[in-house]
Amino acid sequence: MTFQITHHNGQARVGILNTAHGLIETPFFMPCATKATGKSITTDDYQDSGVKAVIANALMLSLKPGMNIIQKAGGLHRFMNFKGIIFTDCGGFQMSRSIFEKKEKNGLYFRSPYDNQKIILTPQKIMEIEITLNSDVAMMLDDMSGYGVSKEEARTAMENTHRWGKECLDIHTKLRKRHNSKQLLFGIVQGNFYSDLRIESAKFINNLNFDGIAIGGLAIGEPKEEMYKSLNATLPLITKEKPRYVMGVGSPEDILECISKGIDCFDSVYPTQTARHNTLLTWKGKIDLHQGKYATDFHPLDRQCGCHTCQNYTRAYLHHLAKINEPAGKRLRSIHNVFFLQEIMEKSKDAIKNKIFAKFKKEFLKAFQRL
Repeated sequence: MTFQITHHNGQARVGILNTAHGLIETPFFMPCATKATGKSITTDDYQDSGVKAVIANALMLSLKPGMNIIQKAGGLHRFMNFKGIIFTDCGGFQMSRSIFEKKEKNGLYFRSPYDNQKIILTPQKIMEIEITLNSDVAMMLDDMSGYGVSKEEARTAMENTHRWGKECLDIHTKLRKRHNSKQLLFGIVQGNFYSDLRIESAKFINNLNFDGIAIGGLAIGEPKEEMYKSLNATLPLITKEKPRYVMGVGSPEDILECISKGIDCFDSVYPTQTARHNTLLTWKGKIDLHQGKYATDFHPLDRQCGCHTCQNYTRAYLHHLAKINEPAGKRLRSIHNVFFLQEIMEKSKDAIKNKIFAKFKKEFLKAFQRL
């Protein structure tokens, strides 16, 4: 069995996802290892911080170092020395980057940032890349329309996503058999912020034989009420028997709200991106290390935290590193924020198992808004 739910508390749930590189308990949060590494943080740091799964970008890895090198290394796990679970995103999100050129019915067109080479990302191409990377979970090719686009544009992107989803599923089934692979394939619901399109897309993707269902195109700059409106329109139409994954959501507040709605998987640059901008997450709220009051504060970032940073360094030292823009400071801050989110996931699972998740969520949010 690929996925089994073990505990419920309201809509919140704990489950077990079975992958080629072992079992992982849901809900879980994946930091980004886009190019086989995080920014200013290593895979060793991730593992030492309790990270059990990361997500990498298949398109970017195919450009550099290239599939031949990763294949010679024995797959992505060995190449980046990560022993946990690896998801690979198709790279469609790069449509929001300068390397994107255009989209057609057959796929997405990019220019390599390394040599300006033209790349056409089709369902066939991305499935071949992801099966070669040998990640545990591959994401289908999707067309993610940006916030604020017209309904016509959103529908075109959704229809591309549906067509590519069917193609990816057919191609992946053949490749998995040919390579004797246990790689899972997740579908992606689109539809932008139009509730009727979200409903249509959820029905379509849910009816295909994917191993899990992701909800894409959220957390892209829209107001929170728009995000949750789209999420609420989608969720009732996604089977409860498969893992549900909200892509791009990473703030503690949003993660807890999504867990309460029955979401199992998350990924985001949020913990490392906020750390690089000197914002630290603690059990009593966010800390802005640039503030002068921390210059002589010789306490840990968070006395409740067991991360490497809190166990070895003071706020004063981290403030100093921030002020001189020392790269080592980015690493230490990133370690703390990543560890903090992993702790939230562990405590959430314990609360669900003990039937007190709503209480845990309420108490956390109240304390988190103190500073």
